[in-house]
Amino acid sequence: MTDDNANRIGSTKTSFEIVHALQENGPSRLSEVADQLELTESTTHRHLSTLCDLRYVSRRGELYQIGLRFARLGRAAQTRDPAYLMAKPHVQNLAEETHERAQFVVEDHGLGIYLYLETGSNAVRAGFGIGRQIHLHCSSAGKSILAQYSRDRVDAILDRWGFPSHTENTITDRDAFYEELERVRDRGVAFNREEHVHGLNGTAVPVKQEGEVLGALAVAGPSHRLNGEQLEVDVPDRLLAAANELELNITYSSPDSADDHVVE
Repeated sequence: MTDDNANRIGSTKTSFEIVHALQENGPSRLSEVADQLELTESTTHRHLSTLCDLRYVSRRGELYQIGLRFARLGRAAQTRDPAYLMAKPHVQNLAEETHERAQFVVEDHGLGIYLYLETGSNAVRAGFGIGRQIHLHCSSAGKSILAQYSRDRVDAILDRWGFPSHTENTITDRDAFYEELERVRDRGVAFNREEHVHGLNGTAVPVKQEGEVLGALAVAGPSHRLNGEQLEVDVPDRLLAAANELELNITYSSPDSADDHVVE
C-alpha cells in the first residue's frame, strides 16, 4: 500500500469518526468535535466543510449536525434485501401481542444491527434504536444467529470482538459459550437473562432464507415481568410462529417460487 493510499483511507476514517460523533452527541460546535476526537480545529473544519458540501452534515450558526441525506442511505440499507422489509409487520404484531419490545436483528461485520424495532404498551425504552450495533454473544438475537453459523465463522467473530462483559451474567468463557449455542440449536430458541442490560430479559428465534440464517426475531422485557413460563414458553411460541410465517412469506414471494409449486 502506498503512502498516498494510506492517507486517503485515514482521511475517510476521520470523516466517519466525525459523523459518528455528531450522531452520538447531536448538534456540536467545531471545537467540541475536535476536542472529542483529538484533532486540530483546522483538520476538523476541512472535514466538516467537505461533509457540508456533500450535504451529509448541516450547519446552523456554529452548530453542526447530521444531514438529512443520510435518511435515504439508511432506508436503502434497511431494505436492501426485500426479505428485511417483510419482517416489519411481524415485529409490529409481536410488540402488540406481548406488549413488550420486539425487534428484528441481523448480523453485519460480526455485530448485531437493529433493523426494525417496535414498542408495546408496557415496553421498557432501554435506549436501543434502529441501526444500533450490539455484541452478539450477550443478546438472545445474537445467540440465535450465531447458533446457525459454523464453528469457524463463530470463532472469527469472537476473535474480532471478544467477550466484553456487559453485566455479571454475561458469558465470557468461550467453552461455556459454545455449550450455550448447542442448547440454542437443540431448542431453536435463545435466551438472554440480564446478560446485556441489568433488569432486562429477552428471547429470540432465527429466521432463515433458503437454509441460511437471515436474522432473528426477538422480544425483550423487564426481568420481573418477562420470566418463568412467559419467558420460557409463551413468548417463544409466539416468536416461532412468527418466524415460520415470515419464512413462508419469504419463500413464496421468490420470483421462482410460483413456477416451482404450480399444480398441473
